[in-house]
Amino acid sequence: MRKICALVPVLAVLPAMWGCAGTKPVQSAAGEGGSGAVQGTGTGGVPGAGGSPVTATGGSFSGTGGGGGDVGPATDAGDPNCGLFQFQPTPKAADIMMVLDRSGSMKDIPDGSTGTLSKWEIVAPALEQAVTATTSSIAWGLKTFPEASTDGTSDCSVAVTGLIDVPVAAMDGATMNSTIMSTTPNGNGTPTPDAVTAAANYLKTLTDTNPKYLLLATDGEPDCVGTTKNSSSADTATVTAVGNALKAGFPTFVVGISTDKGSANTELEMLAQAGGEPIANTNPLAHHYYVANDANSLSTALQAITGQISTCLFPLASQPPVRNDGTKVGVYVGAGMTRIPYDAKAGNGWAYTDVNDTAIEVYGQWCDMIQAAGAGAVQIIFGCQSILPPG
Repeated sequence: MRKICALVPVLAVLPAMWGCAGTKPVQSAAGEGGSGAVQGTGTGGVPGAGGSPVTATGGSFSGTGGGGGDVGPATDAGDPNCGLFQFQPTPKAADIMMVLDRSGSMKDIPDGSTGTLSKWEIVAPALEQAVTATTSSIAWGLKTFPEASTDGTSDCSVAVTGLIDVPVAAMDGATMNSTIMSTTPNGNGTPTPDAVTAAANYLKTLTDTNPKYLLLATDGEPDCVGTTKNSSSADTATVTAVGNALKAGFPTFVVGISTDKGSANTELEMLAQAGGEPIANTNPLAHHYYVANDANSLSTALQAITGQISTCLFPLASQPPVRNDGTKVGVYVGAGMTRIPYDAKAGNGWAYTDVNDTAIEVYGQWCDMIQAAGAGAVQIIFGCQSILPPG
C-alpha cells in the first residue's frame, strides 16, 4: 500500500557560504570567474593550482588571476560532491482502477435524505474532486458497470466485457473527470462480480512497476452473474472476484454509497475483508468498508483511501556524498522544514533501506505525518564531511 517516490534532480543548491572550500569551484574561461547571481568570492589561479582569491561583487564573478589552469583538488576528503544540496521528492504514481456502479438505482435520492440530490449527483462531483487533488500522485483508470444504458431495470440482459472507460495513465485526471461527468446512471442490473474481474484482468496487462489497486464504489448489492439474475450467487461471486484480485496483487478499497443497512451492509463488509483493505476498526460494530452517505462523507472516504497510498519510501537518484552516516543527511517534512530524526533501528524516524544508501524510508509517527501531509511535503538535504545539514 505505498506510492513509490523518486528523487528528482537538484532543485536548489544552498548558499555558497555553506559549501566546502575548493570543492564546487566556478568553472570559467581563462582570466574570468563564472557568472552568478550572488555576491561571493571567485577563484582564479595559475595553471595547475588553486590560485589566490579574487573578490567579486554584484551579480557576477570576475577575476584577473590565472590563465587556463585546472581547478585545485577537493579539500573535503577528496569528495568533489561535497556541499549542501536540497531535493524535493516527486511522487511516482500508484495505479488505481475505479470500478464505478452506474446502475439505475444511482438515480435515487438516498434513503433518509432531506435533500434533492440523487446518489449520482452526490458521487460524480466528489469523485472529480478526489481525482483532481491526486492526479500528480495517482494514475487513475475507470471501469463503469453495467455497460449498457437502458431504462435502469434489473434484468441483467447485457454481459460485462473487457471494455475500459479510461485506461490508467499518469497525469490524466482531465480525461478521468470528463468521462465521469459524461456518464449517466442508466445501467441495467448490477453485475459487480464481472466488473471487478474485468478491471483486475486489465491491471494484469499493465507493465509499469507502480503498486496497483481497485476502488469499488457501489450503492447496493450485486444481482447479476453474467446475464443471469441471481442475487445470492452474485453476492458470493463478487466476494470471490475481489479475493482473486487480491491474490493477483490488487487490493480493493470498498466504498458503499448511501447504503448502510441490512444485507447490503453484510455484503460490503465481506467485500472489504476479502479485498485486503478494510478499515482497521477495533469496535466490532463499526464498519470496515468506507461509508459514503452524502457528499462530505464520500469526500472524507476518498481522502482516507488516497492518503493511505502515500508512501514513506524515497528512492535516491544519487547516493549521498558521505555514505552510511545518518548525521550527514537531513530529512524534513512540512513547510516549516521539521527535521525527522535518524533512526538506524527503523522504529520512529528515518533510515537507509540498504547498505548502499540507495533509498530512505521513514517510520512510525513521522510516516503518519508524511501520509497526512502528502509525500510532496518531504525534502532531503545532503551534507558533507565537514558540513552538517541545517537543524
